[in-house]
Amino acid sequence: MGERAASGTKDRILAIAKQLFLEKGYAGTSIADISGALGTTKAAVYYHFAAKDAILSELLAKPLAEYTRLAERAVTEPLTAAELLGELIDMTADAESVLSLPGNDPSISAELKDMHKLREKNDMIIAGLADPGATGVQLVRAHAAYAVAKQGTFAVLAANGGKLPEGARAELLDAALRALGH
Repeated sequence: MGERAASGTKDRILAIAKQLFLEKGYAGTSIADISGALGTTKAAVYYHFAAKDAILSELLAKPLAEYTRLAERAVTEPLTAAELLGELIDMTADAESVLSLPGNDPSISAELKDMHKLREKNDMIIAGLADPGATGVQLVRAHAAYAVAKQGTFAVLAANGGKLPEGARAELLDAALRALGH
C-alpha cells in the first residue's frame, strides 16, 4: 500500500471510529464494527492500529496536547482572563466531538483522567484565571468562569449541530468574564 493510500485509510479509520465511538460508545464499538463501516477486513484496521485503544489515543492526542499547552501557558504566561477563556472556548469548539468522548463513555473516563492528568490541567487553567494566592470567592468565580467557557461551549455546539454560531463565542466569553466578576 502506498504511503498516501495508507494515510488516507488511516484517516478514514479515525473518522469512522470517532463516529462509532460517539454513537455506540467506546466499549460498545468493536474493531469488527469499524472494519465493517470501512468496508474492509479487521486485518486492514489492525495494519494501521495495534488495538482499539490505539485508535482512541490517536483521536485524543491533538486535543489533549493543545489542552496541555493552554494549561501550561495559563501559569507561565501573563494571559488576560479574556485571552485564556477565549482560547479555551476556541479549543473546545475545535475539538468538541473528540473531547466529548470521555464524558459520554465512563469506560474511558477514569483511564483518561489518570493517563493525561486532566484534573491537574484544569486546575492550572483555573489558577490562571484567579489572582495568585486566591481563596474563597475568587476561586469559586474562577471555577465558574472555566465551567461557563467549557461546558457552555459544549452546550452551544450540541444545540447547533456541532457548530458555533456567529456571535456565540463573544456571548460565551462575556458570560465567562461575568462569572469571573469582570
